[in-house]
Amino acid sequence: MGSIGGHTRPSSKMIEVVKGMLKKELGKLLIDFRVDFTGDDIKLVMSHKQGESAKRIHKLAWDAFKAATAVAQEEGCYGAGQDLLVDAPSGNLRGAGPGVAEIEFDLNPSGNYRPAEAFLIFAADKCGPGAFNLPLYLAFCDAMHNGGLLLNPKMRVGFTFTVIDMDHTAKKSDRIINFDVPEHVWEVAVLLQNPDRYAVESIQSRYKPNEKVAAVSATRLHNIAGKYTGKDDPVVLVRTQGIFPAPEELVEPYLIAHYVTGDARGSHVMPFFPTKINTPVTGPYCHPLVSCLAFSMNSRGEFSHGAVDMFEGHEWDEARRRSQEKALEMRKQGFFGAAMASEEEIAYTGMVEAREALDKRFKIRKENKMN
Repeated sequence: MGSIGGHTRPSSKMIEVVKGMLKKELGKLLIDFRVDFTGDDIKLVMSHKQGESAKRIHKLAWDAFKAATAVAQEEGCYGAGQDLLVDAPSGNLRGAGPGVAEIEFDLNPSGNYRPAEAFLIFAADKCGPGAFNLPLYLAFCDAMHNGGLLLNPKMRVGFTFTVIDMDHTAKKSDRIINFDVPEHVWEVAVLLQNPDRYAVESIQSRYKPNEKVAAVSATRLHNIAGKYTGKDDPVVLVRTQGIFPAPEELVEPYLIAHYVTGDARGSHVMPFFPTKINTPVTGPYCHPLVSCLAFSMNSRGEFSHGAVDMFEGHEWDEARRRSQEKALEMRKQGFFGAAMASEEEIAYTGMVEAREALDKRFKIRKENKMN
């Protein structure tokens, strides 16, 4: 919506305006909410009884973002409203710019399979939605990273992955494919290997088929706008414990500090940097950031007092150090080869015009035949 001094963080006034708008809806449209930021992106976490894709909820979020944009414009913040790609959404924010991750479920505090509701929210800055492909694959498909896949009989039944083709841009339609794992784990890997085109959109439990475990904001801003407008800055909502992975099993893959497409101008391949919530982008290169908050919810849909910042502690210092080290090694290579984003990503930057101009200057040299 806008940030101070470049792509760093939203201003305090922007955050307060958004909080004020959501607070007015407590006890009416909303049960509970929380507002934070990761890098230059404002994140709204809201509980309500309206269901997924509810027009009133999406309009509230849109109005809050518009209000933050107005503050950013007043304060002279950089990139005010950059991620708002339309004048007004048609009842749903998907395709309008902001990332959306939603899960609808029935609270089951007295049930035998879901006695408590807990969930994590991952928020990323300076990268695309495919950045979560590897962590989700490792947490739901790989027992080397998630021992619960062996130890928990309910999880061993498996999960259903919905993978979306983000290059499909036809209006009012999505191109998706479903896979049951572990039976089709290799097919999942074939698609998720290309995070610039394919992304996990959602994951369902097979032990309880109507229970969605994870939701990802899998949309590409450049596919919507037809030009580079900034990275997609995705969010992931994941339910935890019981028939789902534990929080430690979901955050463990981030120790790898795996490479994602992102960085300043979305132009390079850089490692994820796990960081505490409400962290601005201040380091070199616009390091891709990822934050994670853990919540509990009571039987009324209210959040526990105080979420847990999963990446705040010193146990993540080594992952952060390694991420910085990996970033330095990658950026030493500058713009050559694997250091830069794929052709799919660069095609939406200013390089396409330069290459088209150079293409016209090429000449065909005929082979010299020797006698």
